[in-house]
Amino acid sequence: MKKIFIPIGILTLIVTNAQNNEILLQQLEKEKIENKTKFETYVSKKYGSDRSPEILKEIEEKKITLAGFLPGNKPYFLQAEDLDQVLNSNTDFLQDGTVTGLTGSFNGENIKFTIFDGSTVGGAARVYANHVLFNNIPNRITNKENSTLIYGDHATSVSGFIGSKNYPFTFTLNDGTTRQVNFKGIAPNSFIDAYSFGTTTLPGDTSSSNVFQKILIAQPNISNHSYGTNQGWGIAAVSGATAWVWNGSFTSPNTYYDAQGTYHTGDKNYDQIVYNNPSYIIVKSSGNFFGNGPGADNLKRYYTNAAGAYVEFSATDTLPPVNCVQGYDCIGIGSLGKNIIVVGANDRITANGGRYTAASDVIHSSYSSAGPRDDGGIKPDISTVGTDVASPTTANNTTGSNSVTIGSGTSYSAPIVTGIIGLWTQINKQLFAGSLLNAASAKTLMIHSALEAGNIGPDPQFGWGFINAKKGAELLVGKSNNTVLFNDETLNNNTPNIKKVIASGSEPLKITLSWVDPEFTNFDNEWASNNNNRNSKLINDIDVRITDMVTNAVYTPWKLDALSPMTPATKGDNTVDNVEQVIVDAPVAGRIYKIEISHKGTLKNNSGAAAPQNYSILTTGYTQVLGTQENAYLTNIAIAPTVTKDIVNILKAPKKSTYTVYDLSGKKLRNGMIKSDKEYVDLSAYNKGIYIIEINTGKEVISKKVIKE
Repeated sequence: MKKIFIPIGILTLIVTNAQNNEILLQQLEKEKIENKTKFETYVSKKYGSDRSPEILKEIEEKKITLAGFLPGNKPYFLQAEDLDQVLNSNTDFLQDGTVTGLTGSFNGENIKFTIFDGSTVGGAARVYANHVLFNNIPNRITNKENSTLIYGDHATSVSGFIGSKNYPFTFTLNDGTTRQVNFKGIAPNSFIDAYSFGTTTLPGDTSSSNVFQKILIAQPNISNHSYGTNQGWGIAAVSGATAWVWNGSFTSPNTYYDAQGTYHTGDKNYDQIVYNNPSYIIVKSSGNFFGNGPGADNLKRYYTNAAGAYVEFSATDTLPPVNCVQGYDCIGIGSLGKNIIVVGANDRITANGGRYTAASDVIHSSYSSAGPRDDGGIKPDISTVGTDVASPTTANNTTGSNSVTIGSGTSYSAPIVTGIIGLWTQINKQLFAGSLLNAASAKTLMIHSALEAGNIGPDPQFGWGFINAKKGAELLVGKSNNTVLFNDETLNNNTPNIKKVIASGSEPLKITLSWVDPEFTNFDNEWASNNNNRNSKLINDIDVRITDMVTNAVYTPWKLDALSPMTPATKGDNTVDNVEQVIVDAPVAGRIYKIEISHKGTLKNNSGAAAPQNYSILTTGYTQVLGTQENAYLTNIAIAPTVTKDIVNILKAPKKSTYTVYDLSGKKLRNGMIKSDKEYVDLSAYNKGIYIIEINTGKEVISKKVIKE
């Protein structure tokens, strides 16, 4: 019998996480029961004794999609949010196997995604697993809900953006013109477990589970959540007529509050789930509510009173402003969590063969909800194409159908990001002995590799930029050949982590760091105190700084101004984001820069006890890591010449150090021992290109690039 040994530290972590999840499940069950009581009170006030078939259907739909309660016990509800995605995001380089340093192609083989989704008509629904666009591999979609639940158009489309097979198609549009599309998803050979985002009873269970409980049941590594809540103006049917409804609070004639940008219970739940389970990568849509609100139309305008009844605004009332009227602040509760990845939508890039060439290529989709969080925290985290994109769909019934559609929404941009993280995970597994990305490392990689969009630096419409699948893959290759520093590390209380690097001078010196922060819980149930609350939602505030060791200039991270977020981001002390990125745009080649990771206050866990904080850090733009010993001989080690036709010399390395020559794929070509202050290495037998010479002194490992002409 083959015995498997689990290190005691890992075993302790597994047991602790299981215990924490059991406690969290109990908390979520208590919250669900409390919400059920509140919902029954809401139903009694809103509908009275009316239990007609139409009202019963409406009550059931609201019950299934109930997301939580705002101040005054005002309920809010989940709702679905709606070969361009491949080309625009540079995913085809991974799918085709054309990323230097990688072996083979990457189409999601042996990667499982989990989606939580529904339909556009009733909320709870399943993916139509028998759709022809999923039939390239048997049993690609596994529905985890009861078979009595209907198939959902939205869930099927979302799954398609992740995993549709390669299938070119010609659409005939309403105006008679045609458009060539390819339904190929980001990971067409992957597998998907599918749950509804609605509160349903899962097979074998006797009680219902909401989406948070389902996440803990599913234990997903990578999950997609293309649903959200609207805390501003929305469209609804009132007395059988389409109308504008204000989802916030209103007191005639001109007092209003809203929960747009408000971190609340839903966000806390996502953050707590990820903190307890840092391997869970949760990707969520930002919402489709930008610009919603009364305009030049004849629709009536309503708000709801304390009893939940619709009240029409009077002619003398001052209406609340249109959502994101100033270009920001209309992301709803549940898409503002610190530990999840929130995705905005952009228009398709149709010029340049569908390729990004400049920030101006990325156009914010008119509907895509913008941040930031009310404390200034950067949301969305990232953006990608979501407008006029093609996908499979189905009839919303228990039979299903092989249909296709062109649609728009952050629901469609989110699964693009989910799929790309899956491909990066597949690459990570190949390069690093099967290891997975976690919530912090996936976000760090995504943000560090993002292409500029909108204002320079992060902004409230594009987050950190436009996702770039190819660059993320290249950074993973760089980690494998020691030209990129990408690590999971731990910060202990009152002990800063310091490392020194020598800048290459050929590119910016850039550091991105993120961490899974404990959930924020200190919010109350009053509209006025929740509305535009600027207090930071961070529990552990980690700081990253770069110091020029010659001039002593200190470089600080990006941050947004919560009061003026459309103003370009500035550099300074970021006290609200659990992502910090510091850039030295023009470092001096060969100069030493100090990287210091520290913290404010006391680092805590989510029980409030002092505890270390794990984080993920990625650094580029250096040639050598010196560490903290600062041994004098390390700064003197050199390679000369760095451009050669045959011979290079390793200068001033300690005797008995070893060297290894790699190509850019990470393949080891030769190695040897250093016997003198000038050790020559003959590269004449190798092709023209870039090579890495790694020098191991026994105390440090130093990598240097050489170009062979």
